[in-house]
Amino acid sequence: MITISFENFLKKKCQIFFIILLFLPSLLFSEDKENKILATVGTHQIYLSDFESRYYDYLISTGINDNIVVRRSVLNNMINEILLYYYDSNEQIFSDQEYLKELEEACIRTILAFLKDQEIYAKITVTEKEIRETFTRVNEKIAARHLYAVTEEEANELYELLKIGVSFESLASQVFTDSVLKNNGGYLGYFTWGDMDPAFEEAAYSLKIGEISLPVKTAQGYSIIKLEDRVQNPLLTEYEFQNKKSHLERVLKIRKKIPSEKDYINRIFDSSKLLFNNESLKNILADLYKKDQIESDNKKAFSQECAAYNERIYSQAEIEQKIFDLPYYHKERINSIETLKAAIEGILIKDILYSIAINKGYDSAEPVLSMIEGYKKNIFLEFKIDEITKSSYIPDSIVFNYYKNNINNFSNERELNLQEILVDDQNVADSLLKLISDGYDFGKLAKEFSLRKWSADNDGIMGFAPLSKFGSYRDLFWNTQIGEIIGPLKIENLYGIFRVLGKTDAKPIDLIKNEVTKAAQFENQTEIILNYIDLLRKKIEVKINNDLLSSYNIAG
Repeated sequence: MITISFENFLKKKCQIFFIILLFLPSLLFSEDKENKILATVGTHQIYLSDFESRYYDYLISTGINDNIVVRRSVLNNMINEILLYYYDSNEQIFSDQEYLKELEEACIRTILAFLKDQEIYAKITVTEKEIRETFTRVNEKIAARHLYAVTEEEANELYELLKIGVSFESLASQVFTDSVLKNNGGYLGYFTWGDMDPAFEEAAYSLKIGEISLPVKTAQGYSIIKLEDRVQNPLLTEYEFQNKKSHLERVLKIRKKIPSEKDYINRIFDSSKLLFNNESLKNILADLYKKDQIESDNKKAFSQECAAYNERIYSQAEIEQKIFDLPYYHKERINSIETLKAAIEGILIKDILYSIAINKGYDSAEPVLSMIEGYKKNIFLEFKIDEITKSSYIPDSIVFNYYKNNINNFSNERELNLQEILVDDQNVADSLLKLISDGYDFGKLAKEFSLRKWSADNDGIMGFAPLSKFGSYRDLFWNTQIGEIIGPLKIENLYGIFRVLGKTDAKPIDLIKNEVTKAAQFENQTEIILNYIDLLRKKIEVKINNDLLSSYNIAG
């Protein structure tokens, strides 16, 4: 039996009052507790066993001690959820396309998570030898230096330079922007097992002092490692090993999850067989830029081939439909040919995994059904709270007071949001422009090449700024279509490539009242939700067995 906690918190600037605590089936309680009614909400009952399961889960997840105040709070949340779901008008939510997409996505995600548990994670093994090696490494410090490269090609070039005698110090001064690593030859100092990227550690601990590794793929890029020193604890005992054995085994299994999952995906999906029609991809990307999302009723039924895998042909219309079916928060990440290809590959892999899961009957497994029911409640509550907040009435006096107190949050000037790459060489700028035209990810190129660090760290995205800050280029930027590329433009001694991401027109107070009202509603969300539920409670009879709530023994 898999025990799953569905405790979740809705958050805003500070923690709002409403804790999303989901319904969990109770399988471990006595028949006596199953039959005791703790509260009645209209025609619905809350049994003691349901509450205790929920309450115990809450205490474990928060670390709060059991007391009557917390008991009442959790019970009231359960009552409020019943009132909102069963005794209020929810037709608008139940017919909302984004709500339905999120429900579908949650179902698929849950089924696939169970597939991974059963087919990947449950089959991970750790040998006695691996545990003993890890025990030694945990009690051993090593010192190393490294050289970093973004691509495997760059890493191989660095390795070849090391082989012909170029020093770490010389290469470090060229590859690092961090002043410490740049000046100390990439020296990282002493560290132990668990401090670094797992792949980095595995390579470093496998080296002899003075030995240099081949390029190592890490989560951040590629590293070439040189081991400088090794300091072992000479007093390790078998008693210490046996005490830590179980813990180390769990840690090793956790560390094997990601590589095991990659191995499994590679067995069922050969990415080298996935082919794309770039012209079709550009059409899809253009639709995304123009509309922010693909509208299903406006899609052109393109029969043009968009992608092919294992002799299966996917038309542009078919791929567009699959992208349209994604929740909005997935679609908004697609901003280049590269990210579009990654999204399509992810969709096809998900389809294969889902087919495997259905064939194995995982969609009807009890833990999956329980999780799906919990996610449904969670998603409903998020949409419900948002609906209540947005539909609430806020007096004009409160709206204008909020605007006056937060005037810096609202701009009355035209604003632009650009994505930029700034370099000091025109030839480099021209080369980057060609790469972008060929479909390379603008953000990754900005992160690697752009000289303005604060924007480079944000994939080149500058964020909205007043139009006046763009100087002589302000009219050029403003008159450019969203999604289009401009440049290279000469800016003092630099060359810039820009993509227009967004525009906001001038907003005098009478035109931004809706925006200010929404912000004021969000600021007063706690009070709004409490008042709304209070009105529901006046319409629906709620009875609580206070004696049972205060007297029952949670451990009994």
